[in-house]
Amino acid sequence: MQAVAIKTKAIVTRAVPYKESDMIVTLVSVEHGRISASARGCLKPKAKLRYAAEPFNFGEYVLQGKEGKYVITECNQIESFSDVTADIDRYYAACMVLESLDKLSREPQPQVFMSALSALSDLAYSDTDADEIVTAFLKNVIVANGFALDFAHCNVCKCDIEGEAYFSDRDGIVCKHCKGLTDIPVDGLSRAYISEGAASTHELRVKANFLLSNLVYLMLGVRIGAHYFTESI
Repeated sequence: MQAVAIKTKAIVTRAVPYKESDMIVTLVSVEHGRISASARGCLKPKAKLRYAAEPFNFGEYVLQGKEGKYVITECNQIESFSDVTADIDRYYAACMVLESLDKLSREPQPQVFMSALSALSDLAYSDTDADEIVTAFLKNVIVANGFALDFAHCNVCKCDIEGEAYFSDRDGIVCKHCKGLTDIPVDGLSRAYISEGAASTHELRVKANFLLSNLVYLMLGVRIGAHYFTESI
């Protein structure tokens, strides 16, 4: 098979040392989804493409290879999002976004990709609360995969939900009167925060985001187990 060149805008989601000076880099792009590529010699002190193998880097990459084995030959950096490392909470939130993007992108996921870019930009450069950025990102992931969950109204009887709700595999978010025996409880405070963005504590926002991550797992089969949750709860 003849070698081919791929030129694509991508985010580095993971990088693992290989041999003495190489890195195996996981990239996620809009057009191709998740791609593995080698960054040769990037661990050398004067390596020109060292930044191209750093997690969070967003750039226009040129890859050369065949049969799914690629080498990074060029990278025009667009954004590094390096400011997320200045605050540990925002860093953990950004790592959660990277992990989600990586696990969800076996096939191209343009909406998820754009949501991840927006979340990383907000975490690096805005004053928006990190937990709220995570909430918006996880909700966008759910919508992008065809599940428009309404946390304010029962999807069966259409009533306004007050207090606790339930998640049904068949019906989505339902009230206590329409729930089934195996439906999963959604506590009232988390439901209100997700639905209305009601003012809440850091602990409650993280709890609500953990709930959203569990819904992602139930609907998409993708488990998100980042430090964002383990360090915050």
